[in-house]
Amino acid sequence: DPQQDRIVTVQYQSLADALAPVGSFQVIAEWEWGEQLVIQMALDKGVLEPTWDCVPVGNRWRFDLTCLIERATKWKRIDWDLAKLKYYWFTKPYIDLGPILVLLNRGSMAGSSLHVFADKERGARVPKMYRLGRYSEIIEYVTRERDAAVDLLHESVEVLGAIVDRRRRPPSVPELDGGAKP
Repeated sequence: DPQQDRIVTVQYQSLADALAPVGSFQVIAEWEWGEQLVIQMALDKGVLEPTWDCVPVGNRWRFDLTCLIERATKWKRIDWDLAKLKYYWFTKPYIDLGPILVLLNRGSMAGSSLHVFADKERGARVPKMYRLGRYSEIIEYVTRERDAAVDLLHESVEVLGAIVDRRRRPPSVPELDGGAKP
């Protein structure tokens, strides 16, 4: 519940144009910095700016971004009205693996979680790990999740690219109007 639960970590890593990771994988932890500062660090990266400067890539982004918006609002880090919220959702670019997982699962939502297709645990275990103070296990979990998402993203780009190569129609030649020269 984004109105009650905390944001435990924020992770980020730059990706090159070919969606290959560049630089180090950064994990900002709530237990080290506090939730308000973790949220502010995410905001400073531009994740809630409707620009191409920071394009979130991952799984089920609408949920994660909604949680971030809710928690940032709670801590008065943002003050969005309905118009700004709509503008954000209609303009912010992001790459979400959720629809790809549904397609991999032959169109079925049930059973389309990332852990079904990758070497990672269910995310539902993270709150318990947090309550027990198993912070290193949370870091391991988010690292495995990043690895799984990046691997699936690369494989999906290759598979979908091959489909596009087979199905792409050749560009049509525009008809000339009244014999005008091109």
